[in-house]
Amino acid sequence: MQNIVKIQNELEMLGFLKSNGTQCRFVSLISNTPVVKIKAGAPWKKGELRKISKKLGIINANYNTSVRTRIAAKLGISSNDVEYVNGETWFAHFKSEEGKSLPVGYNKNKPDNGETYIQYFPHSSENKYVDGTGNIVLDEQVEPFLYAENNRPDFKPVVININLKNIKELRASGVIMQADDIDEAKAILSAE
Repeated sequence: MQNIVKIQNELEMLGFLKSNGTQCRFVSLISNTPVVKIKAGAPWKKGELRKISKKLGIINANYNTSVRTRIAAKLGISSNDVEYVNGETWFAHFKSEEGKSLPVGYNKNKPDNGETYIQYFPHSSENKYVDGTGNIVLDEQVEPFLYAENNRPDFKPVVININLKNIKELRASGVIMQADDIDEAKAILSAE
């Protein structure tokens, strides 16, 4: 039997993720995120268009180790022979009592804004867009108004940070945490 926990706000999810440890593991989540990086001239106001996503990814993976492993594989050498220094980011991890990074954190440039994020390495994703009235908007209608993704060297893994307030369901370590409005997001994802 699955352990389903209904949550009232993101602080409950934050508490769970902080107590869940630092072991690298897969998580599944469903999110409902406003699209704020959208070009002028779009038929939607900023934040009116939302992206509903079902994602599978890994938390607690070590970015530096991943980069070194990829570089080593490309060069045909041992990852121990690769030196790599992480660049500056806006994200700061919360730490465990032992000082290890947790998969949750905050914007270190705005530490007092109360926003917390989960950081994960995506494996797969299913997405749908909806407008302010709940109607599904086709990808081909949205894509012309989205900014191009930054080019990233192939040795750097994709890392995504999602605001915990936008997560409607999180599955990790045998626990399923669900917000009250999870059914709406699931209905959108299952619509044809």
